[in-house]
Amino acid sequence: MSLALAHKRRTLALGSAAVIAAAAAPQAYSPAEALSSPANAKKHLQLQEAAMAQDLERLSAIKGLAGRQALKREELLPKYQDFIQRYMDSDLVMPNPVLVQVMIWLFDTEQFEDGLVLAGFAIEQGQQMPERFKRRDVQTFVADAVIDWAYGEYNAQRSPEPYLSNLLPRVDGEWDLIEQIPSKYHKLIGMRAMEAEQWETALKHLERSTELYAKAGNETRIAKCRKAIAKQTPAITGAQ
Repeated sequence: MSLALAHKRRTLALGSAAVIAAAAAPQAYSPAEALSSPANAKKHLQLQEAAMAQDLERLSAIKGLAGRQALKREELLPKYQDFIQRYMDSDLVMPNPVLVQVMIWLFDTEQFEDGLVLAGFAIEQGQQMPERFKRRDVQTFVADAVIDWAYGEYNAQRSPEPYLSNLLPRVDGEWDLIEQIPSKYHKLIGMRAMEAEQWETALKHLERSTELYAKAGNETRIAKCRKAIAKQTPAITGAQ
């Protein structure tokens, strides 16, 4: 999927006046005009929800993770792409569980560029997560999904950037999250900075991690950073 590029191109092509005019004009229901009015959009959304329910059953019947991921990436995400793009460009605002489920699949399959675009759109519209997520909102889902992936990449000795650092201003400042989540972001950034011997950067993030969540387990790392900085200070002073 390429939601960001498609959304930008469609918006520039239509213009706001054309979108408003199309939404106001009465249209008979058809797939081509499915999102031309709120009434037609509700009908079309019901059809999409029915299809989504069947696809979720198909996924639940597959035991292996690899098989489920392949189905999402190769068949299901392309299947709903046109509906999602047209909904994003329609100026309509309504509960859209199909859009939210597609967003979930994008993060499940590590398609973060499109996932973040769709998540931002869902947050702006106030879309709700499915009930199975136990009252978690979209912001919490995204922050959890990215940090879990980031630690997995780190443990596999791969870089979690740019997503780890790019999302930090949102998780620690913009979004209302439980403290443990931004603490995990700062902790991992601090750990990576330690490995690069960027001691002051590491200390800043590790201290912020502990400030957010006292049980983050950063005490030994903080002490090591302070010790390394103390060793550097005399050398810098002597060089002057």
